[in-house]
Amino acid sequence: MPLPIGHGQQAGPPRVSRRERWLIGGVLFMTAVLAIVVVVSFTSHQKRSQHGCIDVSAATVIGGSELYRCGAAARGLCTSATGTGEQNISFRRALADACRTAGLPVPPVGHT
Repeated sequence: MPLPIGHGQQAGPPRVSRRERWLIGGVLFMTAVLAIVVVVSFTSHQKRSQHGCIDVSAATVIGGSELYRCGAAARGLCTSATGTGEQNISFRRALADACRTAGLPVPPVGHT
């Protein structure tokens, strides 16, 4: 079947339907959100153990917490890092490592 002359040509610029505009807007919005998340994740910084301040993450039965102490509070926490037994041994080791990184003295951690 022969097609009429000019069949493949459009009369004007292609039209974008309302649905297509919503889809394009949604994709652009999600791209912008993703870009903002990436920028924030690269520009924010985490606290670190250094210069007399310690930062330790503690895992507990009901979740976890983060300890950040400086000065006398950090020195007091570092001296309490000793002990024996299985209870919280991983936390005491992490605390001792953070104290050493911060340049604070810490007694040896007991072993099970």
